[in-house]
Amino acid sequence: MPKIYDASQGCEFSNRKIVFDTNVWIAIDGFDPRPDLTAYSDFYAAAKRQGNSIVVNDDILGELFNRACRIQYDLVYDDDPTKRKFKTRRQLAEFKDFMETVRDTCLNILDDCEYEHALEPACDLRPYLHEAGTGTIDLSDIVIRQHCQAKGYVIVSHDADFATCGLDFVTANQKVLRGNRQR
Repeated sequence: MPKIYDASQGCEFSNRKIVFDTNVWIAIDGFDPRPDLTAYSDFYAAAKRQGNSIVVNDDILGELFNRACRIQYDLVYDDDPTKRKFKTRRQLAEFKDFMETVRDTCLNILDDCEYEHALEPACDLRPYLHEAGTGTIDLSDIVIRQHCQAKGYVIVSHDADFATCGLDFVTANQKVLRGNRQR
């Protein structure tokens, strides 16, 4: 039976493969400053000490790159009356330094983790698109779920959608953890 782990309690397992969701990488790498998310950095270190391997895929890296740049854009240019479009702004010299920082973060993740493709090349995306179309879960979360289910990996995320997907799940999301304690 899948188990929900509290990220703030350290890593309770060893010799497993773990996938960190994009929202966790954003917290670990400082693109999301909310203090309740610092548990993920500590969990990452504990998981490595316990002999676990961290796996990253193309879907997560793509989403991380785009979301981190968008977060920075929204923070820096939110009050700009000209409100240049993001795709135009990202080509300016003033934004390229930040994009290079995000690029370096993604490259460091590739160096520190095991890289795998999210889905097999022959995978039929139609059922996942239909499921995403119901509005109950994001397509990118479906892809991560399928990757983890196919390989038996643990998922680390702040996203409650993973609480009921049949995987061992690590989170610092207090709503999920409270709900898990009440079962």
